[in-house]
Amino acid sequence: MLKRIALLLVACTAFLPLIAQQTTVFTEANEAYKNGVILFEEGVYGKAQQEFGRAIKLLQPVNESEAELLRSKAQLDYARCAVRLQQPDGEKLILDFIRTESPNPMASKALVEVADYYYNSKQWDKAIDYLSDVPTRGMTPEQESAVKFKLGYALFVKKRFKEALANFRDIKGFETDYYYPANYYLGLCYFFEGSYDAALTQFKVVERSSRYRPHIPYYQAQIYFAERRYDELIAYARLKADDPSVRKQMEIKQLLGQAYFEKGMYAQALPYLQAYAESTGKLREEELYQIGYTYYQVGDASKAIQYLKDLSTVDSKIGQHAMYILGDSYLRLNQRPNARAAFGNAKRMAYDLGIQEEALWNYAKLSYELNDPREAIIGLRELRPSSKYYIQSQELMSEIFLNYRDYQQAIEILSAIENKTPKLQETFQKVTYYRGLQLLQNGDKAGAKKYFEQSMDISIDTRTRALAIYWLGDIAHRDEAYEASNRLMSQFLTLAKTVSNLPDESSIHTANYTQGYNYLKQNNYAAALGFFEDAVKGIERNSPFIRNEKVKNQVLGDAVLRAGDCLFKRNQYSRAVEYYDQAVNKRYTGFVYALYQKAVIEGLLGRTTNKVLALEQLAKNHPDSEYADDALLQLGATYQEIGQLSKASEPLKELLRLYRGKSELVPKALIRLGLISYNQGNLDAAISYYKQVFNNNPDEGDSNLALAALEEIYVDDLGQADNYFAFLESVRGSVGGEVRDSINFRAAESQFENSNYDRAVAAYTDYLRKFPRGAYTLPALYHRGESYSVLQQYTQALADYDAVAERGPSPYYVKSLEKGAIIAYNHSQDFTKAFGLYTKLEEAATNPDMRFEAQLGALRSAYRSGNTQAVPQLARKVADNPNASQLQVSTAQFYLGKMAFDRADYNNALAAFDEVIRLSDNEQTAEARYLKAYIYYLRRDLETAQQICINANKESSGYPYWVAKSVILLSDILQEKGDLYNARAALEALLENYTGDQELVSEAQRKLAAINQRINQSSRLKTGGDPNTLEMDDGN
Repeated sequence: MLKRIALLLVACTAFLPLIAQQTTVFTEANEAYKNGVILFEEGVYGKAQQEFGRAIKLLQPVNESEAELLRSKAQLDYARCAVRLQQPDGEKLILDFIRTESPNPMASKALVEVADYYYNSKQWDKAIDYLSDVPTRGMTPEQESAVKFKLGYALFVKKRFKEALANFRDIKGFETDYYYPANYYLGLCYFFEGSYDAALTQFKVVERSSRYRPHIPYYQAQIYFAERRYDELIAYARLKADDPSVRKQMEIKQLLGQAYFEKGMYAQALPYLQAYAESTGKLREEELYQIGYTYYQVGDASKAIQYLKDLSTVDSKIGQHAMYILGDSYLRLNQRPNARAAFGNAKRMAYDLGIQEEALWNYAKLSYELNDPREAIIGLRELRPSSKYYIQSQELMSEIFLNYRDYQQAIEILSAIENKTPKLQETFQKVTYYRGLQLLQNGDKAGAKKYFEQSMDISIDTRTRALAIYWLGDIAHRDEAYEASNRLMSQFLTLAKTVSNLPDESSIHTANYTQGYNYLKQNNYAAALGFFEDAVKGIERNSPFIRNEKVKNQVLGDAVLRAGDCLFKRNQYSRAVEYYDQAVNKRYTGFVYALYQKAVIEGLLGRTTNKVLALEQLAKNHPDSEYADDALLQLGATYQEIGQLSKASEPLKELLRLYRGKSELVPKALIRLGLISYNQGNLDAAISYYKQVFNNNPDEGDSNLALAALEEIYVDDLGQADNYFAFLESVRGSVGGEVRDSINFRAAESQFENSNYDRAVAAYTDYLRKFPRGAYTLPALYHRGESYSVLQQYTQALADYDAVAERGPSPYYVKSLEKGAIIAYNHSQDFTKAFGLYTKLEEAATNPDMRFEAQLGALRSAYRSGNTQAVPQLARKVADNPNASQLQVSTAQFYLGKMAFDRADYNNALAAFDEVIRLSDNEQTAEARYLKAYIYYLRRDLETAQQICINANKESSGYPYWVAKSVILLSDILQEKGDLYNARAALEALLENYTGDQELVSEAQRKLAAINQRINQSSRLKTGGDPNTLEMDDGN
């Protein structure tokens, strides 16, 4: 027995350390848990979680019931901390705990705990999820009321009124702390569900609560309003509106104002609606509309605008009506730009088609009145034939089209209209004519012809038809279709007798002038003379009434000269001289030519002395004239003819001195000097002159004459055949090769003349390879260049033209310069090279027109190449040239303006741009108009800049890019002036209708977004918020 007791004691003693160890672990874990609870209650969830985690870890190996309970509590609190710390696994820990512990009451506690947390933190969706899972069976009324009230409230806030109603109804009879709250929110649920009688029943229950009693009047007033019981509402609300014990007094005043509003008693409604608006920072769209409309009805347009303009971003039926009323309010104050913007917003919405139609009509009319024909037309086109404004819109559209610069769009619109009224048909006739003129001014003859023909085919307006026929005749003349031009000009002259007020540049006088040229080009000098004389007489007779300086001077002067030429061709020298004298005396352009012709006539009449005197005077007084070299050559020839060889040499040598390298008459002068020297017995001098011929690009005839003379001198006179052959080989290659040279060249020429340009290129290339110094090198190079041009191989063509030009004056020199310059500018876009070629062409030009075109080309090239020194000089040359048209003077001024603008010389830029705008109507004009506005914008003269931009809508309407640029600038100006709504309206209209340059579109979009942001920041319109969640007022 004692032995067994001893063994038992030994065993017990063995377990004592283990029991002691477990007790220590529990104590430590319990201490950690208590620390965690303290930290949790202080809201230090992170450290509390660490303590709960330590307790769980310590209790992991312990299996006693007390330890298990403590571990469960620690696990629950650990999960509660995770939820409060919003750790990703927080909810999972709670759910795991609930699953593990169910059906232990601690699981329900966990569920209520996490639900309360989400409820208190207003995370309604999560609160609903957890509260819905809390089992209420077995709960006390107090506990059940707490759970169901919270669930009902969360559902209520989320506007799930039916579900909320069920929870409140379950606990409405429990006499707990939730009795009045449950009945109050039950009443609100009935209210929002439209069960107003039930709501009133609940509100009567709640009236005994001092907490909820002050809230009842507001909802009761709302019920009256919802049931359209306006008189009862007015009677009830007037008693409650100023009761200090009632909550939401301003809202009640608003309902009172709304009741008056619905009854149409706007004067009575205004004080209440105004009081509410002044007490509230932000207003809903309905509220803004009501007070704005009320002010509108009582005649206070300014106040109406103050509220209605904040609805400009609202896309709804209320927004559409508000914008229409806003537009009318602005009209009452004569603020038409603002009115147009408002009507523009209203027309974009289709909630009320009647309002949309009214807004559209007003928008279109105002756009026209505000010089924005593009927008006016867009608006008018939207009015359907069923519209009550359709007939008016068609009449207005006709008026706009005739004052609209975007004729292309006008044509497209009119073409799409079937069964045009006579008025629209006449408009179509005129706009096609205007579009033709526009294209002709821009150099598009083919496009212009198409529209002139369309206009001509309509016979409603005789004047327009006559003018269309005139320009068709003019185009035919430019295209060298002289017979066709004859017929058209004859038709015009017949019609022109029946109309008046024809433009100077397309009048009977200019038609006679063109008709004269038509016959002149067909060598019918008698007929040509009659028309030139009619042109001269007509211009002189009507000079006081002609405003076009080009017609009064250039056309008249040229007609005088051509009349003289026709008489000259008909050998009527005395009468010819009369016309030439008139040109000289009045110093018409080309009068030096008249001097030359008079000298020629003196010679033809046998008056050699007079001829010599005339030629000497011409050469002396006009050395820079294109006829000075002709005069010197003729002077030498005349002296030569009368045997005065010494005198003959002087003018010929003068020609060499002044014009070597400039005139293609140099070879002819050298040949004459060679002949004179030969006749004087000076063979060495003669040989020298003849040899110089080959250094000055002689044509085939001059070359052959010089060689024949050299052969005669070397072989016949000097007996030095070897010297002749040596020279011949130096200029032509091997002797005997002349025949091969000629045959090879003729083979290439044959292909060229038969338009076989590929073969011609190959043949000319073969010729130039075989005969690098051949007699036909220049024509071969030139014609190969021509062939390359036809084949559109412009780089190769330019190289050939260059090669010809580099050799200096020749029969092909001027043409090579001209064509090479065109290719360099238009195709190679080597503007520096083009400038050099045009500069040489200006020096070599054979007539004033060619010289002027060279100056114009040099100007364009100088600008494009950034040659700032040359642009001003050339621009002034062009502007001062008597042959310059208004359009060409405008181009010169444009480049002057652009250069001044680029260097910030705004005074000179403005002066130049003003001239561009005065003289022309093309894309340069549109750009000049924009740059002028931009200069005033930079100078902070916003009013002037704004007006220019507004005018650009009409004046530049044919050039959408520059209109778009002007609209964007206008928006910037309006922004700076604080007019954000019109700044936005400008960009909205642009983006609605402009689809051109995408960079401009993107810029407009960026600016519009920035404006909208600024408007929204200052707007009183209440926006945002969760549409599925109620905004609660202190929990009530």
